[in-house]
Amino acid sequence: MQDRDWFIPCLGLTLLTTGIALWFIPALDGLLPALRILPAWMASAGLIALSGAMASMMCQGVKQPISALRTHVRNDSGKIASMGVFMLLAGMNLIAFMWMKPLLNYFVPFTADPLLANIDHVLFLGHDPWTLVSWMSFPAAGLIYHPAWFVLMIVALLRTAAAPPSPEKSAVLLGYFVLWSLVGPAIHTMIPAAGPIFFERLDYGPRFASLDSGPETKAVADYLWSIYSTGSFGAGSGISAMPSMHVTISSWTVIAFNFFVPRWRGVAVLGWVVIFLMSIALGWHYACDGIVGAIAALACHFALLRLFRTAPSFASALFPSRQKLRGLPQPSVSRAAE
Repeated sequence: MQDRDWFIPCLGLTLLTTGIALWFIPALDGLLPALRILPAWMASAGLIALSGAMASMMCQGVKQPISALRTHVRNDSGKIASMGVFMLLAGMNLIAFMWMKPLLNYFVPFTADPLLANIDHVLFLGHDPWTLVSWMSFPAAGLIYHPAWFVLMIVALLRTAAAPPSPEKSAVLLGYFVLWSLVGPAIHTMIPAAGPIFFERLDYGPRFASLDSGPETKAVADYLWSIYSTGSFGAGSGISAMPSMHVTISSWTVIAFNFFVPRWRGVAVLGWVVIFLMSIALGWHYACDGIVGAIAALACHFALLRLFRTAPSFASALFPSRQKLRGLPQPSVSRAAE
């Protein structure tokens, strides 16, 4: 098992998503706003990695953590550079999704909102679930919803990418790209919905009129609706309720933490609960959006894990190792300690 076994498919998915977006995007200047997110993404990843390394050394009692960090950078510059390339690719994959998401809004009309609202009503025994979790729509909740999710996602990517090659690592990292590039767009196309916060604006009635999502969330919703209603193209302007990618990626984060940061899996689970409840309370999603997203993340992971444990990898088939070419036995596959 080698890192190229997952890296090559991840690169392919990113190029595929980018190519589709470039083909259908109405104006190329619509690409620039989302691209501006990339420096912030890389800076956040670097800051989180640096903070984690410093905190780890301080907990271990290292007397001169800054000096030790410099030594580490000199000795592992190749690995650090590889991590940087990977995080750049992961950021580009997210941006490619952000380019594709608005396009889906124009090609696939929102028709599933009443159906999803009714499913929620049945699942929660005659109640709309947002009425049960309205306490999660507290002041500044909208400021927590996105940054907390963002940070946990980057931590999961960094810790997983730093692990030794294994089927688990390959399945988790490729799963991130599959969820953004394939699963999210596919489910959205099959079940197109805008979410409770846009229910009335879509002329489906005042069912969610009393939902209080807070000023931060309302401001973002107004921006998204202004872009959608005018048929224009803006930074992160796509609207999509099904599946909830916040909950989908939070579910992926729990999987990643379970394998590669087991001591902190409780933090990931707590983050998942907060994101799931807030997605409903703030009006971005129906409860079934998050449920479907979580199921999709788990199904994707188990399918990829089975693939990497039992089938030859795509990368290995294209680039056979020297040992295989010479007929020598292959080294055993190492697995990350759980």
